[in-house]
Parts: sequence; C-alpha cells; structure tokens
Amino acid sequence: MSPSDYLKTVLSIIFSIILANILLAQNELPKYWISFTDKDQTPYSIEMPEEFISPRSVERRLHQGISITREDLPVNPEYLKQIRNKGIHIINVSKWFNGALIELTDTTYLDTLRYFEFIRPEIKLVKPRLPILIEKERMVKFKIGIQPTESDYGFSYNQIGMLNGDLLHRRGYMGEGILIAILDAGFSNANTISSLSHIWDDNKVIAWKDFVKDTLDIFNSHPHGTVVFSIMGGMLEERLIGTAPEADYVLVRTEDGDSEYLIEEYNWVCGAEFADSIGADVINTSLGYTQFDDPAQNHAYADLNGRTTPISIAATMAARKGIIVCTSASNLGDDPWFRIGAPADADSILAVGAVDSLGVIASFSSRGPAFDGRIKPDVVAQGVNTIGQHPDGQLIYCSGTSCSSPVIAGLTACLWQANPSFTNIKVMDAIRKSASQYFHPDSVYGYGIPDMLKADWMLQSPEEIIDSTLLSFNLFPNPASDRLYLYIFRPDNIKNELVTLKFLDLTGRIQRVEEHRITGQQYVLEVKDISQLPTGLYIIEITLSDRVHSLLFSKG
Repeated sequence: MSPSDYLKTVLSIIFSIILANILLAQNELPKYWISFTDKDQTPYSIEMPEEFISPRSVERRLHQGISITREDLPVNPEYLKQIRNKGIHIINVSKWFNGALIELTDTTYLDTLRYFEFIRPEIKLVKPRLPILIEKERMVKFKIGIQPTESDYGFSYNQIGMLNGDLLHRRGYMGEGILIAILDAGFSNANTISSLSHIWDDNKVIAWKDFVKDTLDIFNSHPHGTVVFSIMGGMLEERLIGTAPEADYVLVRTEDGDSEYLIEEYNWVCGAEFADSIGADVINTSLGYTQFDDPAQNHAYADLNGRTTPISIAATMAARKGIIVCTSASNLGDDPWFRIGAPADADSILAVGAVDSLGVIASFSSRGPAFDGRIKPDVVAQGVNTIGQHPDGQLIYCSGTSCSSPVIAGLTACLWQANPSFTNIKVMDAIRKSASQYFHPDSVYGYGIPDMLKADWMLQSPEEIIDSTLLSFNLFPNPASDRLYLYIFRPDNIKNELVTLKFLDLTGRIQRVEEHRITGQQYVLEVKDISQLPTGLYIIEITLSDRVHSLLFSKG
C-alpha cells in the first residue's frame, strides 16, 4: 500500500468513527424525572413485604426495629403501564421517591404527561439532548500511580493497620455474612482479575445490575468500581488483602463515566433501593456530585444540607432502612469549590476523607462542614497511595477519597460482623467515637482516623465511654486464650513512654513481666502468646507515668 493510500485509509476510519459518534450523540434523547401523586391503588401491601423485598431485607429491618412503610411499596404498576402505552420509554423507577426516569423522543410528549392526573406537574429535565459529540475525558475519581513494593501484610498493610483493622482480621472478622453493595461507574474485568477470583469461586457476588444502560455489560464498562471492589474484596497472598475479603457483594452501576448530569443521582436512588431490596447491609459509593455538564443543574453549597439533593436524601433514607452508607467526601479540597459533594452531606452516614500513609490530610480531600454545620467528613482513612488492582491485572497505587471510602466500608463490615446485635446507627457511632480526634472534630479530618479495635471494645462495653480528661485502659478480649490486647488512652499526647505489665496470680505471685514503648494519645498494645499461662484469673498491674493501675484478667 502506498503512503497516500495508507493515509486515505486512516482518514476514512477516523471519519467513520467521528460520524458514528455524531449519530450516537444525536440519538441521545433527553431524560426527565417525573413524580407520581400517590400509591393509593397499588396492589402491594406492607403486610406482605416478601412480594417486593427479599427476606434478608425484611430481617435487617426487623432486627433493628425498623418498620416497613408505604415508602417501601413499589410504584403503582398501572401508572407505569399507562405511560408505556403512550410510547414513552421508562428507564428506571423509584419507590422511595415514587417516581420514574423517562426518555422522550419528542418534547410534545411533555404535554401528554401533564394529561395524566397521577403525575405531578413538576417535570424535571435531568439530562438534556446531547449536542454533537465532543470528545470528553472520562471521570477521574482517583489518580493511578506507580506499582507498589511489598511489605509485611502485603502491599495493603498500612491502609488496614492504620485503623487496627488487621487486629479484627486476626480475630476472624473479615466480613463474612455481611452483604456490601458497591454503587459505582462500572466494573471492567472485575469478574476475571486475580485478586477477586476467590469471591467468584465462592459465589459471593450475589447480584449485579446496570442502572445507566440496560444493555451494557458492567464488566466491560469502566475501571473505577473494579479498583474500589479490590480494595475491599481483594486477596492475593502476601501482596493484597482487602478490608473485607470474605464479605458478599452486590455490584451496581449508577454513574456514567463519560458525562456528569443530574440523572446519575436519580440512578443512584434506584441503585440504593435495589441494594436495600436485596438485603445489603453496607453501601459503598465512591462518588460525589457538585458541578454538572449542564451548569443549570449545579449544586450550591446551600444545597449540601442533607435534605436537598436527590442522592443525599436517598442516602439518608437508606440509613433509615438499617443500611450503613459509606461515601467518599469528594476530591475538591484543592479546587476553588473545596467543599464536600453530595451525598457526603447526608445525615446518619459515614462520609470519608483521605489521608496519606502517615495520617496527614490529602490536599485534594474535600472539606466540610455540611451547610447546616454538621461535622463532615465523618472520618478519614488512607486515600493516598492506597493499594488496589487495576482491571488490567496490575497492582496499583491509587489516590482519592474514592480509595479511602472502601477502606472504611470494608472494615465497617468486619466490625458489624463482630457485633451483629447492634443497629447501623450504633456501629457508626462507635466508629466515630473511636476516632483520633473525637473530642475535637473539625472540617478537615472530621472525627479523625477510626480505631476499629477500640470501636469493637466500645460496642462490647458500651458503659465504658472514654472521658477525654482521664487515663483509660481496656483489656480485649477478656477472657482470652492466646492473644491479648491492651487499649490505652491518655489525655496528653506523649510521644514515647515506657509501660510495664505484670501478670500476678491471685496469690500475688508474678507469672509474667513485659515492657513496651508506646507513643501517641491512643495505643493498642499486643501481648503475644499468652497460651503458656495456666487457665485462671490474674491481676495485671500496669505501670505508666509513675502510676500503677490494676485490671482483672481471665485466661481461658
């Protein structure tokens, strides 16, 4: 082929691609949100919830004393039927909001919709007809860096150990029995990458669903959700351990990575309802919304009060159904906006900021508070050089609150597994109270870096809430047979101090003596291999700051 013929061929291919994209864009029809007036004639009943939500979802509510209400009832199917009979395409339906997303081939259909008495007059444009396609950079929810180097707990030790999550893992709590829903932009190759193979082998992906495009395969859509999934569910021996590698998962696509319109918040509403109906315990959503491709849809800071944006309203509703919602705070900390995005402003959820490996806030981590003054973010975790697996199979460093949120979500699942009798609100409350600056929260770190071992102790010993002015100790677990942990809280943040432990039997004889150097205001000291101690009761004398404190310990 001559150079001129080769050039003609290349130009022909490029022209064909451009033409296809133009046609595709011209076929992108406008989308609207409509609301229905009532559910009066619905054939469903709150007395028979098994007809519209799973037994697991019912059980989650009953366990937490949460009633099934008319809000849970599906949209009246007759209303949907009448709309379809007019040739109008329904994209997604929301029972919580009692409405639907629709696509119109002609705006004259708007008058047809207003003819129906069961449709409220306020019809909202949530995605306009797209103009001729302009090449647009895909969404950047996190940045990908170089491949990592190995460390003791695999590459992921620091992001888990920073929160004492590895101590929950050692005690056998790795998320088993907890169902985590991931609401994200897509899950390219999530069904084939090595770190998630054990999840598929054990049939731990319960379901998946696409709320963006009916026909799109979520495993060939976008890499973002795959990396998020691997941070929670991944397992590669001595390389990557996820925060909840034994949990069950639901994969839900709600975000369109090629654009940013209000429709995606309504997709999220429907995705959260799906997660609820299938029985999810935890939702992780590494997404955030403030500015859109259509400026008319942009949120103002005044909207971030937890009661205005569709996604934040739905996140709060999910929490009231007994779900723990973990969401990224957003990555706009060094942007002129610099604030959190929706749904991080929602009430009764965990909005997660990002710190580096040393616990220093990342410049990109969005700041709070919520517009109404509530502390946001709620907590922070490692979101700088967090380890995950890319859809191409490589282990990668990723940075963003998209990466810190799944760290919290996975360890929250482990904590709830360890304390299944508690409500979502109690578990989240313990996480906040365990955090490094619970007594002096701010709009940068929120309540700080959680200590999952301390949160576990708080749930098991709820009456022993730490006073910020007192030196406090707790043995955990007690009784114990092989490993023992001593939690120490000091009102002064001393950098380096010697603590001595003496194990005395009930006759006063010393059975064991240990010395440790501790740092910081909060410290978890591990007493290794106590299996050699005879079974029985012991008094542990703790010498710290020239004072002696005594705790009773039972060796099992």
